[in-house]
Amino acid sequence: MMGHYDDRDYAVGKGKPPAEHQFKKGKSGNPRGPSHKKKARDATLEVLAHEAVNEMVSVFINGRERRLPKKQAIVLGIVNDGLAGTPAQRLKALKALKDIGAFDRTIEDHRLTPEMEQERAMVLLNLLREEGMRDDEMRHHFAEYNRSVP
Repeated sequence: MMGHYDDRDYAVGKGKPPAEHQFKKGKSGNPRGPSHKKKARDATLEVLAHEAVNEMVSVFINGRERRLPKKQAIVLGIVNDGLAGTPAQRLKALKALKDIGAFDRTIEDHRLTPEMEQERAMVLLNLLREEGMRDDEMRHHFAEYNRSVP
């Protein structure tokens, strides 16, 4: 009795599958192909820097591990070094943080001074007063229009 592969015109074995199981001509064995990631050499310096500072790193804060972007870890390091360093190092850290606007009030800063709250309240009151005056004026015009229409 002849074996299944005996009528082949080539040797079938390790690394030599039968013809019906070989890759077809012109068709890749992996149709989706390898993933094509952007090469670092094609990226601009700005893109490379952005990717580098946004990479996540593990940092221990008060004995607990947290994952933060590198840019946040750098700022934490500057602040911590400023606290632990000499007075001259503290001043350098303070100046660096001041230069980048770390102490400026932001929209997210909800701690308003009483003066700021009063100013915002006055702006709101003025807007409401103007809106009320426009509403009264429109009501007056509408009443005159209704009187003139038979």
